[in-house]
Amino acid sequence: MKTIKQIADEIGVSKQAVFYRIKRPPLTETLQPFISQDDGVLMVTLDGEALIKQAFNFGEKEHVLNDKEPVFHSKEPENPIKDTITETLVDMLKLELEAKNRQIETKDVQIGEQQAIIKDLTSIISTKDKQILELTSSLNAAQFLHAGTQAQLRENVTTEEAAATIEAVGPGVEPPRRRWWQFWKNK
Repeated sequence: MKTIKQIADEIGVSKQAVFYRIKRPPLTETLQPFISQDDGVLMVTLDGEALIKQAFNFGEKEHVLNDKEPVFHSKEPENPIKDTITETLVDMLKLELEAKNRQIETKDVQIGEQQAIIKDLTSIISTKDKQILELTSSLNAAQFLHAGTQAQLRENVTTEEAAATIEAVGPGVEPPRRRWWQFWKNK
């Protein structure tokens, strides 16, 4: 038989934690036949000690001292059904990750293709822009030449008309002035 203090020292928890655990409902009824009181000290049989240790190892976290700071480790009961379910879930998640990785790889290839297409289109657009600039400059030059030619023709026509009008009217007489609203009238 051992005292609560001895059991607490073996488990690595405080005496109060063991008392608290013993007073909780499922363990209280189970430990009743294994606990006795000698001279005001609670004594626990070996079977009761095993039940207390089992309650601490499976349900609670065990406090283990490390070199620097305390670390908590959770000890859960081994359940083969739970382990197989967990392993199955892990395998399913691994398969899904592999599928997602394949999808990402195909998307990377598609993105690369799209970037190549964009690069080609950008080069085509830049060459078309250069062609447009060249055509615009040649068009401006042609318009300038055409405008100069038109101006020369107008000067030639107006001087010839003026000479013809002066000859028709006479050398000292000015031809009648025409107003803009009279442009439809003949001479």
